[in-house]
Amino acid sequence: MAEVPAPDSSHDTPAAVQAEVPAPRRATVWWQRPIVLSLGITLLLLALALGWPLLRWQMSPPEAAPVVRGLPWQVQADGAGGSAVFGLHLGTATLGDAEALWPQDFKVALISTQGTKQQAPALEAYVESFQAAFVNGKLVMSVAADADWLRQVWDRSPRGEVDAGGEGAVRRRELAPQDLDAARRIAVSALAFIPAARLDEATVVQRFGPPTERHVGADGVVQLLYPERGVAVALPPAEGDAARAKPVIQYVAPRDFERLLRAPLQGAKPASAP
Repeated sequence: MAEVPAPDSSHDTPAAVQAEVPAPRRATVWWQRPIVLSLGITLLLLALALGWPLLRWQMSPPEAAPVVRGLPWQVQADGAGGSAVFGLHLGTATLGDAEALWPQDFKVALISTQGTKQQAPALEAYVESFQAAFVNGKLVMSVAADADWLRQVWDRSPRGEVDAGGEGAVRRRELAPQDLDAARRIAVSALAFIPAARLDEATVVQRFGPPTERHVGADGVVQLLYPERGVAVALPPAEGDAARAKPVIQYVAPRDFERLLRAPLQGAKPASAP
């Protein structure tokens, strides 16, 4: 009879005894530790919170800088012989239109030169403190009014004043209410802007561009002409009696440039190339 082998005691260990033997522990990777995971999640949330506005700013188109309007060199010719500057269309805009643009500082007066009573006075409107965007100065408006009517308006004037200066002093008179209403319906024929800051030729060319013509008077005053836009810029010389004068920028409708601006210069000195 075959002998039955004795059972191997190593394989017959009860389950309760096996459970008491602790299983070996696996080492935790450093980035899986709770404190590291918590810190990583916090940093991720913080990056999202800060990065989203920056991403939106980079993806959105940049805002365009605001366009400055009403500058002295922003003259628009209409192609039909007229032009617009400072919100006025020369040749069609009236003194009433100008008063509506600057109601607080707008003034109208009759002017004449002392010792010339036989000549008709001129009608002039002006804004003493005129702000052309970031350029300030004085704005003077000229009109073409009937000479006989102006003499009658002068005689009806309630009061006036005389600037000190002797024989060449300027006399100013107010208009009677009915004459002031009539003056508001007269068209503005020319503008003269007298900037408070002193201009040089390089600055004018930079703003207006190269002139079509350049005149130099006997007194050294330089005239830069822009007939296509109806503009003439008068610049005093650096030295001499005329050096204390202020620069003047004159505006007319281009169709009136020859008559109002170029013709008075023809007898002074031939134009020189710019």
